[in-house]
Amino acid sequence: MVRFLPLALFATFTLYADLVEQGPKDAKPSGLWAGAARADITPPVGIPQMNWGSQTHVESVAIDPAGMFATALVVSDGRQKFAMVDIDVLSIHRMDDVVSRASQITGIPANHIRLGATHTHAGPLLSGEKGPVGFDLNKYQKSFWNYWDLMGDKIVGAIIEANAKLVPVHVAGAKGIGSISVNRRMRRTPDSPPAVGPNPEGFLDRDLTVVRIDDAEGKPFAVIVNFQCHGTTLAWENKVISPDWVGMVRKVVEQALPGSKCLFFQGAAGNQGPVEGMTGDLSVAHRLGRILGHEAAAIALRIETVRRAPKFEGFVESTAYIAPWRWRVDGPRDGTLRFAQKVLELPARTYTSQEIARMSDAVRDAEQKMEVARKSNDPWKQHVAEARWRRFRDLLAKWRKPPEATSVKVRVQALRIGEVAIVAMPGEPFAEIGAAIKKASPFPVTLFCGYSSGEGGDYMPVESEYALEGYEVDRSPYGVGAAAKLVRETSALVAQIRGN
Repeated sequence: MVRFLPLALFATFTLYADLVEQGPKDAKPSGLWAGAARADITPPVGIPQMNWGSQTHVESVAIDPAGMFATALVVSDGRQKFAMVDIDVLSIHRMDDVVSRASQITGIPANHIRLGATHTHAGPLLSGEKGPVGFDLNKYQKSFWNYWDLMGDKIVGAIIEANAKLVPVHVAGAKGIGSISVNRRMRRTPDSPPAVGPNPEGFLDRDLTVVRIDDAEGKPFAVIVNFQCHGTTLAWENKVISPDWVGMVRKVVEQALPGSKCLFFQGAAGNQGPVEGMTGDLSVAHRLGRILGHEAAAIALRIETVRRAPKFEGFVESTAYIAPWRWRVDGPRDGTLRFAQKVLELPARTYTSQEIARMSDAVRDAEQKMEVARKSNDPWKQHVAEARWRRFRDLLAKWRKPPEATSVKVRVQALRIGEVAIVAMPGEPFAEIGAAIKKASPFPVTLFCGYSSGEGGDYMPVESEYALEGYEVDRSPYGVGAAAKLVRETSALVAQIRGN
């Protein structure tokens, strides 16, 4: 009886192999390791929420059930490490200390640590450029910056935790289409100036790029979602601290891939906004987030993190003559980890005497309208008129100030993770910039991320938009030619990390 045991075991194994398809657990290691951790950075109710010039309130009154988070991902090949953090804030200004402290504790080089803002306009913010004109912010200074420091501590902690939890992983990415955005550069008409609003005829980048990371057993470990759209569903009427639509993207993806942590990397969203927005209705943000979340989850579920394909292994007699194809693993995917960065010198914005005269006229006109509004006894008209005057006043002061230099420094980074490239830069580049770099990339999957840490910042329009004026163009520190040079230099950087 004993002599037949090996044959019986073989038959049992064969039957089990037919029932359970091969996957990452059957592949050799890719050579990549990763760790992920999340910190709750939800602020207290009542914290300043000054994201809009037209808002009349200062204090928040509630918290979105989706919560506010910072999620860290550390990737390593055993020789080098890189950390990426997704943070529910408008921007990552004043976070240099976070990078420095995380680097000192973990040993990860500071330039290998990328912080990225989801760019929600419904989070905590203390700004004299927003909210009621002339409002005294002194009483909020201490509590707000205490929160900001605590948030920094939590982000550092998330990086430390992710670095301490490295496990073998498999990584792959794929592209799809997102459906919640629209170009937001509304054009000038005979009856109105250019505005931030829907422009269905404008350039729209609907690329939805997803990277899936599985552990050695094939269980979902982390998912990166990259899309370009402002977090402006919730606007001046909203009093709820919220990650805007991004929060629900993460929740839906994590529900679809249990055990994973979803990170959202904001793309080149300078001229991209939600298809429905500028509201105080939280349900709109949740609905748009669920839509994009399901679109991203569908892509993630289709991604094969190892090289796997169906193979014919013989016919089976049943009530029909069946030719089953079994999914078998051919091996791990490319596990190359490579990095390059460069600080670019881009042309700075200068203003002609005609442009300054135009802005001076705008300030005078705003002053006159403000005086009329103040006599109307209508608080809302007065508030909007004061906000308009402050906007033009601040722009005129900026335009009149002599430039400190003829160029603006911008740090661009390119990270290769196998067959995926992640490109990052600070500020708010227009979507045409991200699309051009992705198109030129030699990688099958390329993520382009704005709103990242490093030198540089603010809006970067493409050359054709300068003559059309408008909010983003008026405040940009970059001159004509900046976008073209950035695309050219960054594309060369991406080619460099590809190698042979």
